[in-house]
Amino acid sequence: MVTCFPWLLLSYAATTLSASVPGCVPSGALLPHPTELSQSQHIKNATERLSRSLDDAVSGRIKAGWDVANTSFSVSIVSPNGGIPRTGILWEYHHLAEKNAKGTKHLDSDSQYLIGSVSKIFSDLLLLKSDMDLQDPITKYLPQLKNASSPIDWDNISLLSLSEHISGIPANTIGALQFYFLEPLYLALGFPPLNKSDYPPCGIADLNKGCTPEELLTELADSHSVSEPYERPVYSQLSFTLFSLALANDTGKDYAQMLEEQVTRPLNLRNTGVSPGEDKRAVIPNVEQQGWGADYGYNAPIYTNGGGLYSSLSDLSTLVTKILDYSILQSPQATKKWLQPRSATSSLNTLVGQPWEILRTSSMTPKYPHTIDIYGKSGGAPGYISQINVIDQYGVGVVLSTAGPLGSKAAYIINEAVLSAILPAVEDETRKQAGMYIGEYTSQKGDNENETDYSSIKLKTVVDNGTGIKLESLSRNDSDILEGIRKVWSVTLATVGQLAPEMRIYPTGVEKTVTNGNKNLVEQDWRINFDLLPNVNEQASDLPGLGKLEALCTSWQTVDWLYYAGVPMDRIVFTVNKEAGKVVGVDIPFLRSGLIRKSN
Repeated sequence: MVTCFPWLLLSYAATTLSASVPGCVPSGALLPHPTELSQSQHIKNATERLSRSLDDAVSGRIKAGWDVANTSFSVSIVSPNGGIPRTGILWEYHHLAEKNAKGTKHLDSDSQYLIGSVSKIFSDLLLLKSDMDLQDPITKYLPQLKNASSPIDWDNISLLSLSEHISGIPANTIGALQFYFLEPLYLALGFPPLNKSDYPPCGIADLNKGCTPEELLTELADSHSVSEPYERPVYSQLSFTLFSLALANDTGKDYAQMLEEQVTRPLNLRNTGVSPGEDKRAVIPNVEQQGWGADYGYNAPIYTNGGGLYSSLSDLSTLVTKILDYSILQSPQATKKWLQPRSATSSLNTLVGQPWEILRTSSMTPKYPHTIDIYGKSGGAPGYISQINVIDQYGVGVVLSTAGPLGSKAAYIINEAVLSAILPAVEDETRKQAGMYIGEYTSQKGDNENETDYSSIKLKTVVDNGTGIKLESLSRNDSDILEGIRKVWSVTLATVGQLAPEMRIYPTGVEKTVTNGNKNLVEQDWRINFDLLPNVNEQASDLPGLGKLEALCTSWQTVDWLYYAGVPMDRIVFTVNKEAGKVVGVDIPFLRSGLIRKSN
């Protein structure tokens, strides 16, 4: 019973929810990350076209879609694989609006912008770098929240839930987005008249001063939950305020000190800090209501952590590059864990992370359509919008900051234009570089450990319009091993579902450095994706209502299932000379092949 239990689980998924669609590929990188991107002709062509298009937009030769004369912006494409050392910048573009009379007169990658809620990335980094147990309740560090009369059970709110937007607490700090000067408008719209005493005692614009941390915690006693913890994601500035106050209580340091010690100094971020920044380096929009120069003063613990930082294109590019090379946290594994979703929205294309705004798109590489996860974070301050994008599938990112009129669409237009330009190009380059894995591999006498037991093993790999690398054929002594795998599957795992006719392999990220003479080689683990054909229930039965349920992706459940005498039948190991950009050979462990070299 115990050994059959996983079969029963998969059987249930396959028969009641339908099986995976052919091409239900693994998440993450589908081919190894491309290297030396600065030398890529695909990237050069794409960025040259992009620069010309932006030139045309800001010069008026084509419709820009935003107020060019009043909107400045800086944008970059970055990667640790071939970008400029430290920043990772592969390409950048800057436009200083002609009506931006204040601030810098020379816009470059060191110019400063307000970055709004992109600040939350820095705050989550401080939490992740701390020694605090993220499962601790917030009341351990802020006991002032313990109040028997509070509608919120603060003892049930963990630091982790606060950092992931799933604590269910209110979205904003006391008084945020409440504007006393708009009282005449409210009354004209039919809202009831109120006395000044009806408002919170702090944090109301044009009525009273900002809240101190002590006042904030006192006022929260009367706040109501937006939802139960872990019920659904709720974007919350207050969450970041609270765990940042907890960090300050735990370390005895204020936010600016922690930011400098843990992030800006180690990464050599020279133009990132708590507002206000430096006017002479600032990109200041020509609008009446703009946020540059805001001094949070004693309110810094309340507002800075979620949206009160300034930064530059160079510094944000460095941040994204350090995320992409997995060095931003204590270990690569910690960074990869950070780049995972934490909750889902009602949209099939939108997930929520810590604090990532994750867009799942399948339309950015039209020649080779597949799902791409874009780990983004947007941020806004009066007159400013910023956006960072981390695309771990390729090891590239996009950074953008704008300064201009309130309500401007410039950031959204430019962000999509840059992503639409770079993602097809990096997909083409990834496929080009994957060419080193392609070809025919044929065993020779001496490849196997025991020459008297020599077997002729042949493997042919191709890159076609599909994902990953396709196994065109695999034989041993003229026996079709791929067909053999299908037959073994049909005998042992028929309950699970029927294997798709194609077999493709994908990198797992598992690598080991080995020494061969004076060469350092890398053994890369790949796995065959055991993809299942979908059940077509409406063709098998006349019961009503069939054929409406979307197919379930189950290939993630079938990894590492078939074994031959203790060796997984989906594991393939390439030995690569990365310096030379060549594959030395391939090992197919379940066939006891040893290293097989290319025959062409």
